[in-house]
Amino acid sequence: MKKIRAIFIGDVRYDQCPVFELNNETNYFEMMIDKEMRYEKEVVEEDDDFLTFEIERDIATLIE
Repeated sequence: MKKIRAIFIGDVRYDQCPVFELNNETNYFEMMIDKEMRYEKEVVEEDDDFLTFEIERDIATLIE
């Protein structure tokens, strides 16, 4: 099963870099450890500070 995930590269300065996963039902990227923290899909796709990846069979492929 394919998943779309994103990270905010500004967070690499800190101890943790949260991972966001696209919820296809709501069209929001939700933080995996705190579902209350979320961004609209369009915001993530248009912001150069987010890197998005396709995850399939534990292989991450950068989406450009």
